[in-house]
Amino acid sequence: MTFPGQSSAAREWRLRSSLVFLLVIATVGTFGIIGFAALAYRVPIILEQDRQHVRAEAIELARNFEQLIAALEGRLAALAALRAEMPPAQIQRFLDAAVAEGGFKAIYLVGENGRIAFAAAPEGERDARQNLLGADLSRNPLHSSARELGRRVWSDRYLSPLNGEGTVGLAIPFGDQVLLGELDPNAVRDAIRNNAEQLDYPVLVVDRAGEYVVGEHVAEGDRLRNWAADLRSAAFRPEGDVREMSFSGAPYDTGIVRSNKLEWTFLVANPAGHSNPRVRVIFLMVLVGFATSLLLAIVLAPFWALPMTRALNDLIAQTRALTSGKFGSRVTRGPIQEFNQLATDMESMAGAVRQRQAELEQSEERLVQTLQTLQSLNVELESRVERRTADLARANSELSAAMETLKVAQGELVRSEKLAALGNLVGGVAHELNTPIGNGVMAVSTVHDHVREFRKRMESGLWRPSLEAFVDRVERGSEIAVRNLQRANELLASFKQVAIDQTSAQRRQFMLLEVVDEILLTLQPTFKRTPFKLRCQIPGDLTMDSYPGPLGQVLTNLLTNSLQHGFEGRASGEVDITAKREDDGRVCLEVADNGMGIAPDLLGRIFDPFVTSKLGQGGNGLGLHIVWNTVNGVLGGTISVDSSPERGTRFRIILPIVAPSQLSAD
Repeated sequence: MTFPGQSSAAREWRLRSSLVFLLVIATVGTFGIIGFAALAYRVPIILEQDRQHVRAEAIELARNFEQLIAALEGRLAALAALRAEMPPAQIQRFLDAAVAEGGFKAIYLVGENGRIAFAAAPEGERDARQNLLGADLSRNPLHSSARELGRRVWSDRYLSPLNGEGTVGLAIPFGDQVLLGELDPNAVRDAIRNNAEQLDYPVLVVDRAGEYVVGEHVAEGDRLRNWAADLRSAAFRPEGDVREMSFSGAPYDTGIVRSNKLEWTFLVANPAGHSNPRVRVIFLMVLVGFATSLLLAIVLAPFWALPMTRALNDLIAQTRALTSGKFGSRVTRGPIQEFNQLATDMESMAGAVRQRQAELEQSEERLVQTLQTLQSLNVELESRVERRTADLARANSELSAAMETLKVAQGELVRSEKLAALGNLVGGVAHELNTPIGNGVMAVSTVHDHVREFRKRMESGLWRPSLEAFVDRVERGSEIAVRNLQRANELLASFKQVAIDQTSAQRRQFMLLEVVDEILLTLQPTFKRTPFKLRCQIPGDLTMDSYPGPLGQVLTNLLTNSLQHGFEGRASGEVDITAKREDDGRVCLEVADNGMGIAPDLLGRIFDPFVTSKLGQGGNGLGLHIVWNTVNGVLGGTISVDSSPERGTRFRIILPIVAPSQLSAD
């Protein structure tokens, strides 16, 4: 079966096959997880138990071996104590008795000259001892060590003088003689077997040189092998050590213990990892359980899925009958509660479909009647729409006329705002020019009076003091006149430039500082009559290619707003004008005052037309709207405001160095 959005090429499964597959996967997966968890938990425990077991076995083997060695030392020491002035035959009997008692394969009494004086051997090798009498053992390493150290010495593995086989021995010096006993391999092997009778894996004893001494379950290759390299890195602690070692090419966990008395190493091995029989049993149990669960799931799953598929097939048959228009059949119930509920719902749906079909037939009749009614209403509606469309066209025409009238009024208000600002500017400049021109006129009038007086004196004769006084008065008067006329000329030049810039959008290159200074100079008469201060901090090398007139109009409006609105009711205040070049090459011009700020309800719409805090008091609310249009249109920049009550207002203007070439229409 396919689902919406699924490719039709996808393989379809029967429900029974799907259920069987899911049951098999669930059963096998569950057992697999449990089996894996059991292996992950149990196998390390088994391996650790076996390691501790071989360590304990190695310790026990070393302890029993040391007890055997101690007993043999005691017996040989007892022979050495009985050496005093005995007849040779008696000495021989004692030696033979010691060998017959077991533990020693041969005992030699070596004289002062290093030759064998007496020799005892097992019953089957009594003839060989005659050949040993008089043999030179002075170069035997065990004999030499005992003579040099003067104490009991156990040897490493060496060749026996008796039969040439490998053996180990004990040498006890007494006086000038040495009593030397060779260890019986059978006695040692019996001790190992008694200690490790439950072990089926390698058990061996290695001497100080790493040579094999005795062992059980040790292959021929391991007997001939030197174990020194394998034991070099072992930790010889009293509690022993466990290391993984190789026997006949297979890995074994090996318990290692070294005897401090003999300096021999005792090794007890047990298969490591998957070679361990207990681990193999666990693996086998998990594998058998896995196979059993898989077999049971495959056998039982079809029987478990049969009731579900039988009930579902019946539901599918009843659904097909329902789609063909056959109602009233009862769906067979089964053991699955959800399918029974689905059957009940399907029967209810069939009844509802029958009822809906009857209702639908009635609805069709009513629909025909309704369509006839709608046709008549549609004709009436079309006539109403035509009448409403005509009324809407007339209203739209009237609205367009009102919009045109509003635009004309808005333009007139903008022009009046500009003319009012220019009128205030002219009045301020005229007042400022009155003082230097009046001073100049007064100075020229005074000079004129002095000239007429000097002319009268010339008729009666001149004196030097009178001439000097006349020249001095004329010079002072002319200086006063020149200075005041120059001041008036500067004011006129600034006013002329500002007037030209504000009445025309003439584009030119200019130094921003010079244009701002000219604007401030024209506004100086306005601020001069107030306690408020203007401060300007603009770099002198900041050059722009823009429209100084609109820029001056923007600054004039902002400064006038600060004076009229920001400092209302205040005895002092400051306005800071700053500019700097941004990282992106644009110019940031800021006008900030420390006045009363802008109310929060006005801040969000401060640049909208007709928004003012002095509505009805002479303000039309177009000043900042003109500023916004000028900055965003003519100057190609952006303007933003940041203000809060009683904390001042800051206007931030971002302008390009080179303004756009097209002017926005006023």
